[in-house]
Amino acid sequence: MHTSNKPLSAATCLLTAALGYRTAAQLPPTPAEPSAGAKPQLYVAQRTQDLGTVIEGDKATITWRLENRGSADLVIDRTVASCGCTVVQLADAEKTVPPGGSLALKAEFDSTARRDSQNKSVTVFSNDPAEPQLRLDFKAKVEMLFDIQPVGMVNLRAIRRGQAAPRAVDVFPGPGRKELVVRSVELPEDAPLAHQVEPYEDQHGKGQRIRFTVLESAPLGQLNAVARVKLAVDGIDREREIPIRGEVIADLTWLPKVLDATRQPSLPGKRLAPITISSPEKLPFKIVEAGAGGLFEVAVAPSGGEPATEYSVTLTLREDAPPGPFGTTLRVSTSSLDQPLVEVPVFGIVAAPVEVEPPVVLLRDDGTPAGSSRRVRMKAGVPSTALDISSIRCDNPAVTVAVDETASRKYQHIRFLDVRLSGKADPGRHTATLRVTTGVRGAEQLEIPVIVESDKKPG
Repeated sequence: MHTSNKPLSAATCLLTAALGYRTAAQLPPTPAEPSAGAKPQLYVAQRTQDLGTVIEGDKATITWRLENRGSADLVIDRTVASCGCTVVQLADAEKTVPPGGSLALKAEFDSTARRDSQNKSVTVFSNDPAEPQLRLDFKAKVEMLFDIQPVGMVNLRAIRRGQAAPRAVDVFPGPGRKELVVRSVELPEDAPLAHQVEPYEDQHGKGQRIRFTVLESAPLGQLNAVARVKLAVDGIDREREIPIRGEVIADLTWLPKVLDATRQPSLPGKRLAPITISSPEKLPFKIVEAGAGGLFEVAVAPSGGEPATEYSVTLTLREDAPPGPFGTTLRVSTSSLDQPLVEVPVFGIVAAPVEVEPPVVLLRDDGTPAGSSRRVRMKAGVPSTALDISSIRCDNPAVTVAVDETASRKYQHIRFLDVRLSGKADPGRHTATLRVTTGVRGAEQLEIPVIVESDKKPG
């Protein structure tokens, strides 16, 4: 290494000093490594706090003072609240507390839909070796401002156009409260509902009842809306969202609304779950015609005596239904003037009597075991069906096939075939057929295509 003793010029010295200063200013400070034996220590003087009485719907803030009484940085990894009603407020920049430092850990408790005594906790995960998980508790007594019935969703069930819903929403002041006023009930613009608020009194005391009526212009089918109720109790304002569900019907209703048979494949000839079409008001009607496309045979039978007010419609897969998924619509023509056509979506999967994987066997005469042998898996469409193979053969003498009895012994509906090139294959690409005779209905004779490839030259 060559070292020059030539003195630096004044300009060079100034440039070097300037660059060195700028580099030092841009680099972040390097935290000091803790000395041997230095450890953080998380200390909280008051681990349990009592918020006292909180009015339902209010949000209360809890603050714990976290101190680091150790000799190394305390690093808070995360905090976990015991309930979704509690949200911890801790920024990433606050998660490192130096020795002798402290921070105010804040959490917000939302008392909405809470009642009576509440006991919650927040767990602090840190690098304190003595107590890496420190639990902080708080309690509160939530005073009920008002009571609402039913709690949660309002189910209007099957309801006709122009009809007032049999179920209403009743709101009462909480214990010790006097005056409750429903200021407004807001519904989405597309909700086919009208509402009315009236005084109501029962064993709970004096309150307000909210009634809903389905508009004459309401479309038939499922009804989904959310009502926003604004009210005041003893001058304290509150809001509550109330989900509303139901079905707008005409003369008829039916169940299920969608016939979903996709959970398990169905063999040809299987009868799917029936669809019940009925008159909610027990008015007699007739089914004129019913069909669901070329995959199904449809049968209609009245339930009960005559004149019928309810029918059972059954769909049966045709014997020649091809394997694979399907989607169609059951269309039922009725004598109802208000509802002459009932449509029910139908989904499912037609199972093959026997599934073959892979559907085509490819053998390659390339001198490797991987190319000259294949494992074929045959599975009955219904697990309770025994897959018995009485004969199996291939029309190419170079191909042999046998049932793997050891692997097939584990299942009654699954068989494994070993297909191999046991002879010399002619050069080129050739097709063959593997013919399997089974005892499964609809799959008595299976033909599995075989492709044999060989690039070897004759002689």
